[in-house]
Amino acid sequence: MKKTIYLAWPIIMLLFILSCQKTDNTEPSDENQGVSFALNTGTSFKTSDCFNKQADYVKIVISSTEYKVDVFYIDNKPYTNTIKLDEGGHTLTEFMLMDDNNTPDNTDDDVLIAATPHEGSEFASYIEQPLDISFTVEAFKKTELGITVLCYQESEYSSFGFVYFGIGLAVVREQFFFGDFCVCRLEDYEGSLYANQSSGLQLDMPAIAKIEVWNNGVKTDEFNNEPWFGEGQALKVRYLDVMNHADNFEFKLFILVRQGTEFNYVHFHSWTFSDDEIIENGDDGLVEFVLGNCMPNADLVLAPWMNIPPEATYTITGWDPATSNSYVEVTLSDIPEGYEIVNGVYPSSCADHSTGIFIGLPYEMDVYSSLYPDQLPAFAQSDKWEKINWLYNHLDWYPNHEWYDIQGFIWLYDNPAWDGLSNGTMPALTELTQQMKKDADTYGIDYKVPLGGSYVIVFIPPGSENVPLIQTMISQLKSCD
Repeated sequence: MKKTIYLAWPIIMLLFILSCQKTDNTEPSDENQGVSFALNTGTSFKTSDCFNKQADYVKIVISSTEYKVDVFYIDNKPYTNTIKLDEGGHTLTEFMLMDDNNTPDNTDDDVLIAATPHEGSEFASYIEQPLDISFTVEAFKKTELGITVLCYQESEYSSFGFVYFGIGLAVVREQFFFGDFCVCRLEDYEGSLYANQSSGLQLDMPAIAKIEVWNNGVKTDEFNNEPWFGEGQALKVRYLDVMNHADNFEFKLFILVRQGTEFNYVHFHSWTFSDDEIIENGDDGLVEFVLGNCMPNADLVLAPWMNIPPEATYTITGWDPATSNSYVEVTLSDIPEGYEIVNGVYPSSCADHSTGIFIGLPYEMDVYSSLYPDQLPAFAQSDKWEKINWLYNHLDWYPNHEWYDIQGFIWLYDNPAWDGLSNGTMPALTELTQQMKKDADTYGIDYKVPLGGSYVIVFIPPGSENVPLIQTMISQLKSCD
């Protein structure tokens, strides 16, 4: 039997406690502790037939429990979303990278790409630490666990050694919060408070955050976890609930992120509730939030933060069908330093097909992230952005696509929708475009762009609140380019 070993793929798992158990007005207990982990290849690797495939998820067995965890890529290196585990000792017994074969709802045809060998198996000698691996997790602390996988070939299956088997009329109430901040360009946060955390800058870091307490429209207090840089303990928020009085609370969540070249607290979410209600916390007493989609089971999952400018000058320089994923070529200008997009030439597409825009004329545009559609002007708020972003992250499903297939797909979500007839240099509706829309309507509902994935930024002129003053334009970007 021919035996071929490909270069080992080094992977790092980041382990992190996330949740606690508490009863009303008590500190979280040590019961039902949780842990999140993310994979980071850390170094480059040699291409092989197996590693040419991109994994869709990783199958993990920890302490006899199997987990299926989604995988995303940054610079062609895989990372996983996070899961929860109890605080204490655990044993990793299986670690397998899987390809869903473009059928995410069907696991029968999934393909094993690579795996970690077991101690005593034939391939164990090729890596530094084969399975089983014991490790310990601690509350609100990061732990790194080094993992290596080898390229898997079915003919060598047995060589891996797999094993399947208050006082008066007022009450002082409190709620507890803990969050993650998932980033991909660690250098962007050098010099920030995050660099002071005990493990330094990491892909998945405890979020440095503050929460403003508002009661009946008046700000009453503010709490932040800056003194301990967000790690080691939860953020406790205390507030007064007056009996026999309608208290309508709003907790405003601000997270420390980079804006241009500065680090600022940005408002990402508001929780609203009344009187003795509490925010949804998964019944463990801790409200968990994540900025970046790397912990999909958190109580609040926020889209990745994109450091984009609030405005830019947008000029179409020509029709550009030679660029496979775009309709026009544009020049962006008047962008200050420090943002993820800079002055220069970009491919772009038209978000609507019935409003005009001129070539060579500079337009002052407000710039929006499609990841936060509720921040767009009213006319542009739509669930179509989820589906458009889904397509840009699944173009590998359509290897023979052309620019007009994508442009037609976008126009089909216009209101009113494109009639499918040819329009200038745009040909008539294609069968591939129809298939794209069918797939997006199936898989793109509530789609969350992973860290490192593609998304679109939206250019809309100021004053376009209920109708577009000129044609709405978009450009595709990678969230970690």
